[in-house]
Amino acid sequence: MDRLDAKLDMLLKLGRLFGPLERLIETPEDFDEQERAETLARYFAEYPKLNDECRAFSIGQTGHNYQIEFEKFFNALYGVANRLKNGHALEDVVRENLKIARDAIQAIPVPRSSVILEAGTPFTAFCRLRSLCEADAKNSLIWFDPYFGANIFHRYVQFVSNDVRVTLVASEPGQRAGRANRDRWDEFLDVSRLFAAERGHDKYRLVIADSLHDRWLVLDDKRIYSVGGSAKDAASTDVFTITSVEPSAANLQCIADTIENSDEWFGPDSQTHR
Repeated sequence: MDRLDAKLDMLLKLGRLFGPLERLIETPEDFDEQERAETLARYFAEYPKLNDECRAFSIGQTGHNYQIEFEKFFNALYGVANRLKNGHALEDVVRENLKIARDAIQAIPVPRSSVILEAGTPFTAFCRLRSLCEADAKNSLIWFDPYFGANIFHRYVQFVSNDVRVTLVASEPGQRAGRANRDRWDEFLDVSRLFAAERGHDKYRLVIADSLHDRWLVLDDKRIYSVGGSAKDAASTDVFTITSVEPSAANLQCIADTIENSDEWFGPDSQTHR
């Protein structure tokens, strides 16, 4: 497992650890006293194991020791247990410490090679794209693809942290587009409207560009990936390539100019989705 996959694995395990506690907060009526006690006992038993895994991850890059990030993670998980033992309310400690722990993992950088996936299998492509979206975006994610399908949301975007600003840049089908292409577009917009209603105009932006050809994934305005295939086909075609591109000032400016010169269908300046 490379470090990007290991980072995603840590985030998934963190979610599984905190999930039962979040359900206790959201639907307390679903738990009797014994089930509540068992849920808390499971957390007390499992969090030290995850702390150990995070410690190993924090020193797993040769010549590096991410001690500061590990201490934040450790204190967050231990803090839940300690504050619960001292009588603090569950809702006062769980979400705060979950965010601290998640941010600590996301703050640990992951070395990248120039070609991170070449001629990958469909499932490998899906897993790697999801890893990039979930584990490698901390502040912003911009995805260019002229042929987005509705599955972009449930395959990838739903896994992006709520703190990340998501921008999708797509192209509207032309007048000569066939029925299948138009149906794809209508389905994409239907789900985009649902996603917009949930995420809000400050965390989701849909931009429509004319004659869009390139497929780019831009993370935190620092990392650029050329995606050699449409995201809607990443789990259904035979060959898929994801390549790291130099995040030069010229490349970043080209991306910014494309967005600036395109039409916003939802976002900070268009708070009602078209």
